[in-house]
Amino acid sequence: MRLAIAALAVATALAPMLAPGQARAQTPQSQQSHEQIHQFFSTLEGLADQLADRTAELNEQARQAIIAGGAVVSLNRYTISGGALGCALGATLGASTMVASGVPTGGATIAATPNAMILGCALGAATGAAMGYPLDYPSGR
Repeated sequence: MRLAIAALAVATALAPMLAPGQARAQTPQSQQSHEQIHQFFSTLEGLADQLADRTAELNEQARQAIIAGGAVVSLNRYTISGGALGCALGATLGASTMVASGVPTGGATIAATPNAMILGCALGAATGAAMGYPLDYPSGR
């Protein structure tokens, strides 16, 4: 985008010199600058073509990655969803346990709530994934 803006600025600055209908003799210096302008725009055109080709390549690679990722998710959907639900439930259980035990302990366990949530999420995710795995692969893997 910056390259296109720079090219447009250069073209705008050079437009009065290249305007048709000007009766000006072509001196060797003006002929040389005219050739430099053509060379500049040819270079810009080549860069734009390279950018378009690279963009097309990246689009194709992204499309292939999405298809491959979708296949992996499709094959492991119950394991993934079991892990996600297990994490959410485990974190909720860990947090609620720490908050509930904060009342009898005078708030001493409130500081441990984030750690309990992390531990609950990890254990819940492992349990949920273990429960979802047999649904993805009933005959084993």
